[in-house]
Amino acid sequence: MCSARWGADLPLWIFTMQRREKQGGKDKNMEHSEKLSIRTADRSDLKDILALYAGAIQKMRDEGIDQWDEIYPDGKMLSADVENRDMLLLVEDGKPVSAVAVNAEQSPEYESVGWRICRAGPPGVIHRLCVSAGAQGGGMGSRTLKAAERFALSRGYRCIRLDAFVKNPQAIRLYESAGYQRAGTVTFRKGAFICYEKLLEGLK
Repeated sequence: MCSARWGADLPLWIFTMQRREKQGGKDKNMEHSEKLSIRTADRSDLKDILALYAGAIQKMRDEGIDQWDEIYPDGKMLSADVENRDMLLLVEDGKPVSAVAVNAEQSPEYESVGWRICRAGPPGVIHRLCVSAGAQGGGMGSRTLKAAERFALSRGYRCIRLDAFVKNPQAIRLYESAGYQRAGTVTFRKGAFICYEKLLEGLK
């Protein structure tokens, strides 16, 4: 179970985003589409991945959110995500605009949480969901989360567990708007994190 891996033999998912443009101070009713390819990361992506996370970390700092730093997530951790084929990328114009890791690894702190669903088998765990600083605020986080859920299903998981920093309101809104239910709270190095869970039944 949970041994399926994404690779070159699986088709890319393509999302077409419609964006309204403004021209001369007025809404322009011309819409253009941009295609996002979704795929697992490989070694050639690592430089771009490190830059993606570095930019997002700086943006969080600028917004007063002290969640990520040089310790977490570090280059060794991100490299392991790539090597294990656990990292999913959303790519636009050849560059990653978001990344997320999905596997079965649960922090020891999760043992104290009163999880209520997915007791029959190991859940998938979403880690390190990151949207580039320039792509935030346009629904990219939601697209990345949906892609991660489908990725989890492709690996045989039927539910998801994850956590969100209590001082990161954007992340909390993202998960709760996507139907994730609060299961408890754990404490990591940076402080308190809310644990969430969600069944993936009926996901299309």
